[in-house]
Amino acid sequence: MERIKEKLKDIEVEYQDLQDGIENYANNGITSMELKGKGSKFGIYEQKCKKMMLRLKAVGGELSTKKLKALTEIMEEIDIPYIHLSTRQNYQLHEVPFDKVKDTIEACNGHEMYFRGGGGNTFRSILVSTYTGMSLNDTFDVMPYARMIENEIFFYDKAFQFGRKLKIGFANNLEDEFVMAVQDMGFVARELNGKRGFKVYFGGGMGRNSRIGYTLFDFLPEEDLLKSVKTMIDVFYDHGDRQNRMKARLRFLVESMGIEEFKKLYFDYFDKSEVVNEEIKPLNYMKKIDRLVTFEEEANEKKAFDEWKKICVRETKFKDVVSLALFVKNGDLPLAKVKKLNELLENIGVSKIRATINQNLVIPMVHESALGYIFNFLTREIPEIVSDTVSIRGQLRACVGAHVCMIGVQNSMGVADTIAEELDKLANEQPEVRDIIFREAKNIRISGCPSSCAGIPVAPIGFIGLKKRIDGEIVDCMQVYVGGLLTNSIQALSVEVPNKILPLIEIPMFVRGIFEEYLETLKTMKISFGQYMYNRRNDTF
Repeated sequence: MERIKEKLKDIEVEYQDLQDGIENYANNGITSMELKGKGSKFGIYEQKCKKMMLRLKAVGGELSTKKLKALTEIMEEIDIPYIHLSTRQNYQLHEVPFDKVKDTIEACNGHEMYFRGGGGNTFRSILVSTYTGMSLNDTFDVMPYARMIENEIFFYDKAFQFGRKLKIGFANNLEDEFVMAVQDMGFVARELNGKRGFKVYFGGGMGRNSRIGYTLFDFLPEEDLLKSVKTMIDVFYDHGDRQNRMKARLRFLVESMGIEEFKKLYFDYFDKSEVVNEEIKPLNYMKKIDRLVTFEEEANEKKAFDEWKKICVRETKFKDVVSLALFVKNGDLPLAKVKKLNELLENIGVSKIRATINQNLVIPMVHESALGYIFNFLTREIPEIVSDTVSIRGQLRACVGAHVCMIGVQNSMGVADTIAEELDKLANEQPEVRDIIFREAKNIRISGCPSSCAGIPVAPIGFIGLKKRIDGEIVDCMQVYVGGLLTNSIQALSVEVPNKILPLIEIPMFVRGIFEEYLETLKTMKISFGQYMYNRRNDTF
């Protein structure tokens, strides 16, 4: 903590410069782009409502219930209306008044919640598999490794002075391997002859000119983890493009040099490095499990409870303990709902909560006996969490879109609403296949612009917002993408369907048509939706 306090003193001048910049911007003294230059490295951006968004970094989306409660109190004191859960497992404070930005930063820092690297050309938030430490399929728990990296890189100034952002992630098993393959640097837990380590990808990324990464290490011993990350930071800092922003991501450096030449450069740095890991402390989950509260309360509505439980509950490696997903529509949690969530977490004895890349929340550890109580509490106090859980809308992933984001082109959330309405109709007409529609709807992703925050490049079917002139008029549209898939034999990003640019009004029926054709195919062939859409990559639709 002393080390962090000293670093925060160094950063204080930048916080003050940001607050001064906000005041100048409000008085028309500087431009919006100049303001972005001051705030983006902290994940602090202007919103269309003429207020600010502050993005809290959280390794793997994990917050202690103590920190969540503190955050709620800060929101109430400063009058921040809601939290938004991002697709990179961050907690974003929305609609922060211009004159309260520095106060909010300092209040969060006081509770060990930091902003450095929340955005801009920096080392960004670390992705971590949501169920790590809990999963029956754990190779091993990767959360302690991700925490160690985050803690050390916080003090490494080079990591916050790139030409573009650098993103890394950790997967606890092969289930999330594709997610790691589209990071600048992705780590997948492996064990070799009883020794822990990682398969390491590099040069992946989503957005313009998306790429699946290449293998850097088939097996990186765990003791070389920090060394491997700092080496990549040094290489990117020294050799990344600082002139052409459109070609400044790591994947373009790899592309321009060639894979083998880049690897040679990387290993020249790696071999000279003397960096060693800081202590990696395994997490004591049993200590947290002992604090979980047990209940005898039964759910009030048995049928609805069983459906909710089937969707949300996931078995863990611990006896009588489950993980529980809470679906959050659009990833938005108003202050009043966050307060109720705090109450629930306290009542059931939970110490941690995690945000997911699907903009939802997961309680990693819940005593199985508490499920009836939780269901009744949510039905009474936060009913939309239950209703969205069993709604197809809760499965779709959409970015915040044009009504919030300064660079958004289309209202991605509104498009998600209309798609869900049409799929709900289809499910009601064919109740025997509702489970299939519900399960596969998670493969639909909608982004309001080409930045692809919703992960279009890895989507079996995705949409990116744009505007197109049709018959002399500018029309709100989206470009269709299909075919993102990773299996043992296929690793493919989605592809743009040539000339398939749809007016927003046509998208729901287009998606319905895709699902109707898929359901028809299932009558004669057993095939996943992802494989089905991959097979249709060359269709013109």
